[in-house]
Amino acid sequence: MSKRWLLGLLAGLLLYLGLGVWFGFQSLTASLGRLAWWWWLLAPATVALGHGLLFGRWQAYLAQLGHPLAWRPSAAIYGAGLSLIAAPARSGEALRGLWLQRRHGTPLAVGGGLLGAGGGAWLFTHPLALAKLERGLERLPAHRLLKGPIRLLREGLYGMARLRSLLRPGPLLLGTSLASLAWLLEATLLHGLFNAMGSPIGLEAAAVVRTATALGGVLSVLPAGLGTSELTSIGLAVAFGASRPVALATTLILRLVTVVLPSLVGSLILMRHRPGAASPEARSL
Repeated sequence: MSKRWLLGLLAGLLLYLGLGVWFGFQSLTASLGRLAWWWWLLAPATVALGHGLLFGRWQAYLAQLGHPLAWRPSAAIYGAGLSLIAAPARSGEALRGLWLQRRHGTPLAVGGGLLGAGGGAWLFTHPLALAKLERGLERLPAHRLLKGPIRLLREGLYGMARLRSLLRPGPLLLGTSLASLAWLLEATLLHGLFNAMGSPIGLEAAAVVRTATALGGVLSVLPAGLGTSELTSIGLAVAFGASRPVALATTLILRLVTVVLPSLVGSLILMRHRPGAASPEARSL
């Protein structure tokens, strides 16, 4: 893990070094210098508030799925998952479901439902779709030799079925509202940063930049969408009228507060709480 961290850090430094040389370090530092000191506190606080809202959604979903947890142990698992926020395509988030099972005996299907709830997997929650997928697994030529992977896939299918309870009007409205508020907070932060550095763009444009940057990170196979997210953010910001140095400076701040800081906080929580270790209660199940 440490070697991957170092390689990712080195790749990120080289990327921003190249962008800084291209756009000019003097212009970049001048753009950052226009920010008042309190912006460096407001930016991480805004992202932290957004994660607080998403943790509220996580708690609500656990309760809806019939496996509520007290906020302290639940927060330890949610927070430790932030250490994997830079995993390609957010694949590291799947470990939260495994930690729930090992630490609290929560079925893997519940973890699958929580993961799918944040990623559009509701498309596979219809009973007919689930039945077809399960029959397809049984028809695989080497299904007897692939018992392990097929079991995991079947657990995933059951997790998709769990999503149906999250698509009721109440849970759906609550989850969508909390996720939308977290997204709006980051879009507003981006809008404020552009304005504070003297290269304003509209709130709608900032929302588009934030959304496209996040999608670039999810779709990329590189850690944290390295390169893809940066080019998407800078390119769209420039297209909406921002100067290139301000676009780079804003992207740098955004990546620091949405990827680097959460990863560090999550790593500290992971080292302290070790959510992957089974508790005595879970071992007795």
